[in-house]
Amino acid sequence: MDYYTGKAPDEPSPTYRQVTEKEKVEIWYVEPLSKMRGDDAFICLMVCFPLLEAIMRYELAIPDDQQVNFSDNSPALHWFSVFMTIPDAEARKIWDAFRNGLLHQAMIKGTVDYDLTGTSAGRPAKAMDGRITLYVWDLRDGVVEKLKKHHRKLWRTGTSTLPTIYIRGGA
Repeated sequence: MDYYTGKAPDEPSPTYRQVTEKEKVEIWYVEPLSKMRGDDAFICLMVCFPLLEAIMRYELAIPDDQQVNFSDNSPALHWFSVFMTIPDAEARKIWDAFRNGLLHQAMIKGTVDYDLTGTSAGRPAKAMDGRITLYVWDLRDGVVEKLKKHHRKLWRTGTSTLPTIYIRGGA
């Protein structure tokens, strides 16, 4: 497919159409994430954590100009702990080590003992005996499901909207 980002066709034509929000979320996030396997896990996490923040902001109605607060008993911390299926204290450690580490240093911080696994447990994470296990593909699947649920709304408000793109060929 030929996609044209940000620029409308020069003349209205039945051969061009604007791509919907749902289609953009599918082609930019859902499809690439769903194809990831094996050693793609690390890159998958680098994509999933910012997406989780976008989803969290949407579900908790946190404006773009406010920071996501992860203090004790904060709605964001609790939301993340429920998503990850672990206690709030462990969720805060994961957020700091994974989200902040991957986004700011392109590496998971060494502040938490963890294992990454491609096996499925039906949950994104487990905390046991001071160690956190991240089930990468279960986490990815949870993110994909949230994207499918909210695709039309996630980037419609606030200061960060998806760019307009057009597709050629009437597809």
